[in-house]
Amino acid sequence: MSSPQQSAFTWRAFLIFVVIAPINCYFLIQMELVRYTFPTWVAPYSNVIFILIAVLLINVLLRILKLKYTFGQGELLFLYVSLSFATTLAGCDILQAILSVLGHGFWFATEENEWQALFWHHIPTWLTVSDKSALRGYYQGDSSLYIPHHLQVWLPVVGAWLLLFSVIAFIFLCLNTILRKQWSQRERLTFPVIHLPHAMTNPGSGFFKNKRMWVGFSIAAGISLFNGLSHLYPVIPEIPVTRRFFRFQEPPLSLYGTIITAFYPFAIGIMFLMPLDVLISTTFFYFIYRNEVALSDAVGWKSIPRFPYLNEQTVGAFIGLIFFFAWTGKRHFKVVIQNALNLGRAPPEQHSNEPMPYQVAVWGFVLGILLFAFLLYKAGMAIWLALTFALLFLITPIVTTRIRAESGIFVHAYHWQAPRYILNTVIGTHRLGAQNLTALSVCFFNRDYRPQMMPHQLEAFKIAEVANINPRRMLYTIIIATVFGGLIAFWVQLHLYYQFGADSGYYGPWALGYGRQYFSRLTNWITYPLDTDWIGVIFIGIGFSVMMVLTYLRVKFFWLPLHPLGYVMASNQEMSDLWIPLVIALTLKWLILRHGGIQSYRRVVPFFLGLVLGDYLMGTTWSILNVLLNTTMYQFYP
Repeated sequence: MSSPQQSAFTWRAFLIFVVIAPINCYFLIQMELVRYTFPTWVAPYSNVIFILIAVLLINVLLRILKLKYTFGQGELLFLYVSLSFATTLAGCDILQAILSVLGHGFWFATEENEWQALFWHHIPTWLTVSDKSALRGYYQGDSSLYIPHHLQVWLPVVGAWLLLFSVIAFIFLCLNTILRKQWSQRERLTFPVIHLPHAMTNPGSGFFKNKRMWVGFSIAAGISLFNGLSHLYPVIPEIPVTRRFFRFQEPPLSLYGTIITAFYPFAIGIMFLMPLDVLISTTFFYFIYRNEVALSDAVGWKSIPRFPYLNEQTVGAFIGLIFFFAWTGKRHFKVVIQNALNLGRAPPEQHSNEPMPYQVAVWGFVLGILLFAFLLYKAGMAIWLALTFALLFLITPIVTTRIRAESGIFVHAYHWQAPRYILNTVIGTHRLGAQNLTALSVCFFNRDYRPQMMPHQLEAFKIAEVANINPRRMLYTIIIATVFGGLIAFWVQLHLYYQFGADSGYYGPWALGYGRQYFSRLTNWITYPLDTDWIGVIFIGIGFSVMMVLTYLRVKFFWLPLHPLGYVMASNQEMSDLWIPLVIALTLKWLILRHGGIQSYRRVVPFFLGLVLGDYLMGTTWSILNVLLNTTMYQFYP
């Protein structure tokens, strides 16, 4: 007999989420916009793990007092999932970036930059704010969001963006419902990112009683504590685990440009959970990329400034991976489509274990794409471009979701794989025209793809599976967290901007930087239009071809340690910070598996989870003190 399912959504858990989410959003703004350190670059989020530990400590206190109000595992995981979504939407690459764009084109327009003549008439009014009186308080501060005129201006715009993000979230939910069984059960992907929150909340795991975990915790927390004290009292020497920059003057090392060294304990801990073949492949391709750049400088290929066209290679590899996923899951997808079309020859399918019936997922995906394209059309894109954008927009989220599910890499910065850059390379800014380019600049939704919804959704469904939570309840959790998280993120950020002013100097460069970057690039696109970048297109084809070869080798010679994901993970923009933890994790995992086997590996996993937990908790503690005391403290990442 199967055990009864756990209850995740309860009113007290939801109440805690509603109370904590604004505080969490305020913390993120202080960290990312004021103090320039980025909790939303790394999954699982350090701030969410810290909150989860705080609630677990409250649970311990309630048990000591013999009260009956302790939180169950389902409620704890509800908090983890809902706060992860709230953190995602409030992060630097989503609503922080979008808010930077909404009024920028109007407020900073001058006679010199000629923005009014270039693109004002193309900016979608229902997605942006042009009212100068409302923008004055936003940029200069010493005002209030709650002035009726300000609310009248902002509420329709916020509502429009929430509609767009709700449509995107629904498309992702449909996609994840279609993909979940193939990736989670048939291919048995391990979802390393959820190991820590699941172990923390599982009362039967013995996680907090494991001595190896506490050894790892003590090492990481001790390093962070020592470095925090060193920051306050410079007489104490620092342990150099955060990134350092080195640039050599003499060849051959000078050919490699800036070399970054870092020894993040949490990164070593998370990367240790990655499959060995993925670690080997990522390390191999990363050094291939770096040597390609060095070779181009050595032989004088500086006339090809973007060689080896790494971003274009990655775009092609992403497209190749989509084809590979479709081919490997063709039997499952055939069943899904047969169920969606309600064909009589379709095998019976039980939908009780799915977040939604396949029929709803498939038709919901189709209608969601059409609605998304219609909204993009209303934002100014041509119909063909809106449909193309809607489909291209899915490529990077699908691939990064697979990367998180299979390898567990915690950071995925793929700025140049966004649809606007793919379209500009393949079609050219000249053919797209000013109106389409303006719509592409405003409707970007995710700047660098570091925090994004789709991987968190699939991980939430995996959490429901391993923790015996009803998947439909988890679906409701995701919907609630997305809507409320987006609303709270908009509210807190607008409240703070009207209080302190986005252009007052209180915030760091990125309060305005995203808008400056996007509209400066738009000006360049319109003023200096270009045709198809044929070299870029060729390298997209090269990336696609390499990925096809890698996937063929993966299927034909499964023992070959060249995993296709390594090719695209090595191109991650953050890998230059993480190559040393990658090599350390690879070396340790290979040695343990080689000399101790799988049993030894399983025994040491708590140690590496302890590295993550210790670094997260002590690092977040320094960050909180940073905000509370309004002074500079040690930052554990980046």
